[in-house]
Amino acid sequence: MKIRKEFYIGLIATVTLVGAYLGFNFLQGKDLFDRNNKFYVLYNKIAGLSESNSVYLNGFKIGSVSKIQLLPGDSLHRVLVELSIVKDIEVPKSSIAKIQSDFLGVNTISMIFSKSKEMAADGDTLNAAIATTIQEEVSMQMLPIKQKTENMLASLDTVLESIKYVFNKETQRTLSNTFKRIQTTIENIEHSSFTLDTVLTSQKGAIATILSNINSITLNIKNNNDKISRAIGNFASLSDSLAQIDIKNTIEKADMALADFQVIVDKINRGEGSLGQLVNNDTLYIELEAASHELNKLLEDIKLNPQRYAHFSVFGRNPKRNVYVDPDSLKKK
Repeated sequence: MKIRKEFYIGLIATVTLVGAYLGFNFLQGKDLFDRNNKFYVLYNKIAGLSESNSVYLNGFKIGSVSKIQLLPGDSLHRVLVELSIVKDIEVPKSSIAKIQSDFLGVNTISMIFSKSKEMAADGDTLNAAIATTIQEEVSMQMLPIKQKTENMLASLDTVLESIKYVFNKETQRTLSNTFKRIQTTIENIEHSSFTLDTVLTSQKGAIATILSNINSITLNIKNNNDKISRAIGNFASLSDSLAQIDIKNTIEKADMALADFQVIVDKINRGEGSLGQLVNNDTLYIELEAASHELNKLLEDIKLNPQRYAHFSVFGRNPKRNVYVDPDSLKKK
């Protein structure tokens, strides 16, 4: 009877220990009766990955991390991770086991199958990859912003120091006077704009007439476009003709002609030649005037006494009858 109690006590203790061991491994995600394929991945770091973490393929769980250990004798201290994947899942060679972290910080392995048609066998080594964590991504994104912010703060500090140095009391007074002038200028502009608006309003009819005239002028130009084009063409032809003329030779000849004419004028002024005597000596003028006077008297006498100069009598001419009488003596009587 005493032996049977000890046996039961030992059996219960053994069962309890086995149950505790199985329960502990179950809680850790280990399967003591695991018949899955084993694959190995060599990482430089595992970013907090632990045993029993799940292995996913496109979000579907296909296994778990069964063992993690440092690679023995490795100078780089790399980590060897053993993956337990369901036998029904065929894993192509060169597939990637990528460590990822979710929002809660739970690490998992995401399988990225390659396009190789050759499948990996149990115990083969897969390629490793580590996805950046959210914290790392945020740090990477924030690092340039941080640097720019620091540079901006340094620049802002320099600007503030410069502003503090520039805006002393004298500068403040100058700025105050400047703002007053600006205000006065703005008021003048407002007054000018009001005056201009008043002028435009009062001269609206005149402006409309001017615009109408301008419109009429442009319409005339449009209607006479052909004539204007011909006139421009004629002017172009004239300019071409003028360009072909030997203007230099013409001017030289004109200068020579003017010089000769000046010589003639000088001779006339000096009284040389007939024309010079006529211009400078009044004797010829007086004689010509006397001759003209005598000629007028002769013509007048011919008009008054034509029979004295033309006789048609059959019986002859009477000398006493046709005696010449000076018209001036008759006028004196």
